[in-house]
Amino acid sequence: MPISNALVRVVLPAALGALVGAGVVEYRHRADVSAAGDARDQSDLRGAGAPGVNDDGLRADVARLKANAPSQSHTMSDVGYHWTNLWFAGEKKNWPLAKFYFDETRQHILWTIRLRPVRKGPDGKDVNLVPIFEGIDTSAFKAMAEAIQQESAPAFTAAYRMSLEACYGCHKASGKPYLRPMIPTAPAQAIINFDPAATWPQ
Repeated sequence: MPISNALVRVVLPAALGALVGAGVVEYRHRADVSAAGDARDQSDLRGAGAPGVNDDGLRADVARLKANAPSQSHTMSDVGYHWTNLWFAGEKKNWPLAKFYFDETRQHILWTIRLRPVRKGPDGKDVNLVPIFEGIDTSAFKAMAEAIQQESAPAFTAAYRMSLEACYGCHKASGKPYLRPMIPTAPAQAIINFDPAATWPQ
């Protein structure tokens, strides 16, 4: 028994010391890693002009990306594709498919605006497409989203027509009144089944 007490008196302080020491080492290690991470983050935020950043290479990369970016006519072709299919999805009351095509349309319009947010109008003045789309998005497109959510065919038809009119307003403001949209007469493709009750393929 006396031996055990003596052992406890020797071993216990040593063990506690080792634990405290390990904790201090771990704390210092984490602090060093955190400081290094903060330094990297600050370097990333500084971007061009920071030591080690090749400004000429960065400019060349940006120029290359701009040259390879698709034109607005390309992205608007996608908009037409999705918007056309949206009509037939709504007509068949396939509301999940209608939501898909509506969301795709909206995302491609946003992409189109990111490519060229400002165009020249018919009078040569700048036309900022951002506020024009914001107006459409909070009116006609909001009505379309609500019609799909409510699964209302009459509201869908009204919102579709209202959206076409709003989009045509943007075409005219951009000096392209000849891009006159209409209610589509055929789907943009023939591989998607618009019937919500379709049973094949499984």
